[in-house]
Amino acid sequence: MSAQAPELAPDLLAGLRRLKLSTMRQIAPELLVTAKTQRWAPEEFLRTLLAAELEARDASNTRTRMKAAAFPVIKTLDEFDVAASSIPQPTFDYLASLEWIRAAENLCIVGPAGTGKSHTLVALGVAAVQAGHKVRYYTAADLVDTLYRGLADNSVARVIDTLLRHDLIILDEVGFAPLDDTGTQLLFRFIAAA
Repeated sequence: MSAQAPELAPDLLAGLRRLKLSTMRQIAPELLVTAKTQRWAPEEFLRTLLAAELEARDASNTRTRMKAAAFPVIKTLDEFDVAASSIPQPTFDYLASLEWIRAAENLCIVGPAGTGKSHTLVALGVAAVQAGHKVRYYTAADLVDTLYRGLADNSVARVIDTLLRHDLIILDEVGFAPLDDTGTQLLFRFIAAA
């Protein structure tokens, strides 16, 4: 059984708290013991402490982006059976590289029900979130509802501008449910702005 790591000095705790370095504050006491025991150079201690904080922040940011994306389910590219789909392997590899997002290219997947369109879209979205992109998933009906709410308070332009701040907007189930004339015009307005 290892000995309890000593508490950090109050001024160090206060400084780490003030700088919002919660992971450093949490692991520093035990890491100090390890560093002393193993006779680490000061740079190695600092490097390890900094790496832990960065890793924790990256994970937190990914969780936040994943929640904001509002995926209906979580699917991954690894779960997708390319051999059973009609997507050629080179095309799938290009899509999985996410280069098309960085190049600001559009992707349109068309096909009959049950062919993996939604799985592909969500899996690409999840990969994009994990790569650091801001993503938002909508069904066409949900997006039109969002735009209708903007129409009600005369903020459609602001809603569209806010949505277009995302690196990737996934619009699923287009044509699945019929839209009225106003809904069609709102959807067109959004797509034209994008």
